[in-house]
Amino acid sequence: MNEEPIYFDFASTTPVNEEVYKAMSPYFLNYYGNASSSTHKQGEIASKAIEEARNQVSRLVNCKENEVFFTSGSTESIKLAMSQVFYNSLDTGTHIITSTAEHKAVLDTCKDLEKIGAQVTYLDVDENGKIDVDLLENSIGSDTILVALMHVNNETGVITDIRDIGAICKKKNVLFFTDATQSYGKLPLNFQEENIDLLCFNAHKIYGPKGIGGLLVNTTAKTKSGVIVKGLIESVNLGTQNVHGIVGLGKSSELAKSELHVNYDKIQKLNRYLTQELYQLELGTVNGFSASRSPYILNIQLANQDAESFILKHKNTVSVSMGSACNSRLLQQSHVLKSMGLTKEESESSIRISFGSPTSQSHLDILINALKNENS
Repeated sequence: MNEEPIYFDFASTTPVNEEVYKAMSPYFLNYYGNASSSTHKQGEIASKAIEEARNQVSRLVNCKENEVFFTSGSTESIKLAMSQVFYNSLDTGTHIITSTAEHKAVLDTCKDLEKIGAQVTYLDVDENGKIDVDLLENSIGSDTILVALMHVNNETGVITDIRDIGAICKKKNVLFFTDATQSYGKLPLNFQEENIDLLCFNAHKIYGPKGIGGLLVNTTAKTKSGVIVKGLIESVNLGTQNVHGIVGLGKSSELAKSELHVNYDKIQKLNRYLTQELYQLELGTVNGFSASRSPYILNIQLANQDAESFILKHKNTVSVSMGSACNSRLLQQSHVLKSMGLTKEESESSIRISFGSPTSQSHLDILINALKNENS
């Protein structure tokens, strides 16, 4: 029987951790109560499980338990947060600031809001995928209601200086929303200290189940007209809750907290090893090399070869991607790499390697050998 290819697409999704699976299992068969049913024990058990998950999330990112809202994932959280802020700020402004390198979910939401009156500034990024923070501050006007910038870019791993940006937004009385899908449970996050008003995350990026995520909403966050944002989210975050999914998210958050520093150090060493081999063997270069980057993602511009051809030729050996899982089926240039100034040819020779807990140096050696074979 053929062995499965080595998986290098953990930024797309991760396998469910066995401890997470065990924690979820009883809520499929035994504890099947509706968390909103307060008149019987089954509902009480479900409700307590959700509160425990809120506690597990809050301990990971230092937020209050009542700041945690559960959604189906980051895309829903993005649309919910941005649309609610926009609709409830029409009397004070319609200006939103984001960047050209954001996740498609943010860019699509901005385009939808533009159709109904939003004015959106798309900040350019430099060759390393970084925005100009001074330009951001100068772009904020009296009608600016929201700044939306991701923490870690999902294609390149480039880290945005969210603490500094949060401080600017607070000074300017503008709400700050960050997509932390690629940093939640992987990099240190402190919701209370980094001046973040809204933050989204997913379970399936940290060995939890698919179809469940969350939105953190600062209890003190207000629109310019004085409307408390938490109340806006509460008004639409209704319905029967996904108890087993929420339990899985909570457990994966708990495990991520306990393993965060050990995992980070391990992945950082693997990232450095692969990067050194790439340059020493002249197999490729790293896009966004000079920027501060998450070690979990490495975007490589291959030397003298087409990424799609490499992926198809070695699909039985290694599983890699050409960028965001949300766009991988679209035959078009990565908007992130294009925004960084890469040509179409350079983008089409770039692959994304994303690391996970199972990744080992021997796995990387298999990938390196595949790259060497292409160049031989």
